[in-house]
Amino acid sequence: MRKRLGSLKSLILIGAIVIVWAVITLTTDLIRPVFIPSPVDVWNSFTLLLSDLPRHLLSSIGLTLGGFAIGVIVGIFLGLMMAYSRNFMDVTGPVLEFTRPIPVFALIPLFLLWFGIGRLPQILLIALGVAAIIGVSTYEAIKNVPLVYIRAAQNLGSSKMIIFKNVLIPYMFPHLVGAIRVGAALSWGLDVAAEFIGAQVGLGYLMIIRQFYLDTAGIFVVVIIYSILAIGLDQIIRKVEEKVNVWTERSKASFDKLA
Repeated sequence: MRKRLGSLKSLILIGAIVIVWAVITLTTDLIRPVFIPSPVDVWNSFTLLLSDLPRHLLSSIGLTLGGFAIGVIVGIFLGLMMAYSRNFMDVTGPVLEFTRPIPVFALIPLFLLWFGIGRLPQILLIALGVAAIIGVSTYEAIKNVPLVYIRAAQNLGSSKMIIFKNVLIPYMFPHLVGAIRVGAALSWGLDVAAEFIGAQVGLGYLMIIRQFYLDTAGIFVVVIIYSILAIGLDQIIRKVEEKVNVWTERSKASFDKLA
């Protein structure tokens, strides 16, 4: 019941925003359509782009999910290795800390030079941005494991590998969900940047073309589609997290008591 009520509130808020948007853009001259088009203009642009949308949509989904998956796997691996091996941490840690603050967009010219034009540099660009976040978050999650858990396992005669496998990794995953969700949202933004690398198809490419023609309504259409895709992926991650981390004390009930 509470979940349905929350969904209803969200729908009411969205409906109110659309109504205010329509009233301002359709009944007044306060804002020129080139800056903020009306809902009618956005819908008309959507119908004009509808025939080409499937191929652009499939291309961007494949590109984003591929880069996101690689970034998560590589990031978790790096974080685990840094936590497990001091030597690996001494070598990799400074490199990761140096590269993490670098804007991924600034690497586009280098990726063009190193990898040329095609899907490979686009996927690598997304994967790099996601891996930097996941790697640091994985390492920090393991560092924050309560020492009492490790001491208890050591007193029971557990080896380093067993402690790492049965104590550190299970403790890490519930604390890593937030970083994965942030990485998922970031991956859609990185898709737009990646499609600057010679893409001829994709939502980011479609947005670039609409920009050349000052088609603000078309840009709105692409932004809305990106938002829907990002929300959908985030919901999938949340559902998976609820299944995987069902054993933890983390639950909505604890937050409901504070509401």
